[in-house]
Amino acid sequence: MKGLTVIKYGGHAMSDDRLNKAFAENIFLAQNSWKIVIGHGGGPQINSLLEKLSIESSFKNGLRKTSAEAMKAVEMALCGDVNTWLVTVLEQAGCQAVGLTGKDAKTILARKNSDGELGFVGEVTKVDPMLCHILAENGYIPVFAPIGYEEETGTSLNINADTATGALAGALQADIFILVTDVKGVLNKNKELLPHLDFAAIKALKEDGTIYGGMIPKVDSCMHAINMGCKAGLIFDGANAAKLCDILHDVQNSLQNNDFSTLTYGTLITE
Repeated sequence: MKGLTVIKYGGHAMSDDRLNKAFAENIFLAQNSWKIVIGHGGGPQINSLLEKLSIESSFKNGLRKTSAEAMKAVEMALCGDVNTWLVTVLEQAGCQAVGLTGKDAKTILARKNSDGELGFVGEVTKVDPMLCHILAENGYIPVFAPIGYEEETGTSLNINADTATGALAGALQADIFILVTDVKGVLNKNKELLPHLDFAAIKALKEDGTIYGGMIPKVDSCMHAINMGCKAGLIFDGANAAKLCDILHDVQNSLQNNDFSTLTYGTLITE
């Protein structure tokens, strides 16, 4: 029986043709053992389009303030550019990928963030995993742009990609939720990799400032996914995209044996 992994693809790996090719080839090989769902971000592409359209952009607490005008550009960049590009990269490696957003089949329902200054930024309220299950069970790879559906109005909402993909992983009760990023994983104060963390350790590392900034939404999305039924989360460097199949195998063995001493890539998070 195949396991299920949900992968958030992002970071500088997305701008490296060699790593993109290696990632897609590993996804193709991983399909022998895994059902796969992919989510993605696209910050640089959004920035570029907003600049071309002369639309101002700023951030608050790590979230992009998104006016109605900016929301149209965000949707264009994520759905019309990044999503179709990533589907093509996967298809060229032999995968059967399907480009989607959270609005398709109302997969990701959301409401506007309670901070009115953020505008059309969404908070996930509910995930319907049915479409993902149907596609993954039949050999397809759903590829999601992080656009949510506001149920009352049908409005598109901009959701943090880590958060959106973590919500998918939780609703699907994935075996492993993987965040591909620009750093090795969670580091200690001496900048050494921490190969395994549980919730208690994460709480302590947040409190003493070891986990801060952009790493917070990453560990939070892992913890949310696990609370919803996902078995584990892994944060690892996209520079190791060519080793994805080996990494999945190592993580699976670690979880089965409850032994995290042999992990060499990224930070594995369990409850």
